[in-house]
Amino acid sequence: MKISKPLKILFIAAGAVTLVTTAMTVTSTVVDNPPVTGEIQAPAEVQQLFRHACYDCHSNTSNLKWFDKLPVVAGLVRKDILAAREHLNFSEWDKLPPSTQQAALWEAYNMIRSGNMPLPSYAALHSNAKVSDEELSALRNYLNTMRVTVKPDSTKEAEAKQQWEKPASRTTNYPVSANGIRYMPEYRQWQVMSTTSRFDNTTMRVMYANPVAMKAIREQKIQPWPDGAIIAKVVWEKTQDSSGIIHPGKFLNIQYMVRDAKRYSETDGWGYAKFETPALKPYGTVMTFQGCSSCHRAANKTGGIFDLSTL
Repeated sequence: MKISKPLKILFIAAGAVTLVTTAMTVTSTVVDNPPVTGEIQAPAEVQQLFRHACYDCHSNTSNLKWFDKLPVVAGLVRKDILAAREHLNFSEWDKLPPSTQQAALWEAYNMIRSGNMPLPSYAALHSNAKVSDEELSALRNYLNTMRVTVKPDSTKEAEAKQQWEKPASRTTNYPVSANGIRYMPEYRQWQVMSTTSRFDNTTMRVMYANPVAMKAIREQKIQPWPDGAIIAKVVWEKTQDSSGIIHPGKFLNIQYMVRDAKRYSETDGWGYAKFETPALKPYGTVMTFQGCSSCHRAANKTGGIFDLSTL
């Protein structure tokens, strides 16, 4: 059907009015950009990665596209940016202690490597946010240069390594974390699942799986993990003796992940707990464990468990 010239003009005018109306309703400011107190200091290629892939959400220099400012969308974008800044803000890097900075960078690396960051939905609309293999490799090389030199072993450290088990052997009144998970000495009878050594904070770990978890691992039924599965991680400080041999030193903490999809639904079905020092002092609050779950989402291919070497 042939459209008359007056009708074409009407369509064009209607389209123009729609565009103008949309432009007028676009929110000019989605979030405020507070002052930058101290940016991360890193090699140029690492800074460039963070700038194009992370800064729009994880900094005080958000530079959003026009479609990020559309009605409805702007509210969602604002919520995501504020949450991202709360978790990690490269513009306030100076407020973090060195150990936290290193842990944050390793988390960023793991999240990017696993494909969880930048958010797939965000990267689909912001092609500049995608991270190349070369950039990820540069970040890993930079992180490897940040390793802390381990200290020589000592008699006191060797004694402390043994003392941490004593409180549990003397009493059955085991400490309990803020979310109700108790210290479980029975992990010593569980099977070793894997061993790990972290470069960023010079620690060594042994991970144990209870019978329910080990059965799920062997049968590869971890998507999702069955209720009742428990993972325990024992963490020691890495030490070096006079011969240059590195081995476990001072006991630092023991961590648990307890699977109960209903009880811990707000943290992806896993309950987290950590008991520090030989006194097994419970660590953190219920809110603290929300951060645990956000980090473990980087391991979503294995149900939230890192270093699942037995598969």
